[in-house]
Amino acid sequence: MVPEINLLPQMERKSGGSKWGSLLVVIAFIAIVGGLAFQYFSLTDSVKILQADQQALLADKTTIEARIAELEQPEQMDLATMVGVLEKVTYPVSPLLAELNVYRGDHVYIREFILTDNEIEFVMDFETMPEAATYLGDLVGSAYFADIKVDEIETFDPVESEETLESFDVISRLANRFIVTIDPTYLRTGGIVQ
Repeated sequence: MVPEINLLPQMERKSGGSKWGSLLVVIAFIAIVGGLAFQYFSLTDSVKILQADQQALLADKTTIEARIAELEQPEQMDLATMVGVLEKVTYPVSPLLAELNVYRGDHVYIREFILTDNEIEFVMDFETMPEAATYLGDLVGSAYFADIKVDEIETFDPVESEETLESFDVISRLANRFIVTIDPTYLRTGGIVQ
């Protein structure tokens, strides 16, 4: 009989537990790499969308800046445009000025004049109170004005020098602030200056 001689080292089978552990590690590694790949591709798409939005916002910003620069430049009108704007004024002003001046005495002066859409505010200097009362009565009788209001009356000296002249007396004057409401219907129908 032949003896059984085995020169190869004797190997024992490895246990199945280590094989399953390796398999779990490989599966976990593949899952982690797969999750990271999914995150990468989804974030890449998000970055592309955000870059497109950024480009659109930059284009909008450039458009808005150009519009602001255009609005900040002073508007230049030609003669025809200016005439068109002046023709749109709702009422003529000259009859109102003539009406305010027709009742004015010789030594009565207008110092301030502010014209708004429906009112005129002006300051007149009178020498005496009866002159101011007469002027106010004449304005009340005018058909151009719906309401007249005396807002303020104050006295002042017309001479503003530091030297006092002894040869004559300086009479103080009265500054009256009037607010006059314009009657637009009478003015638009072409009222007549009295």
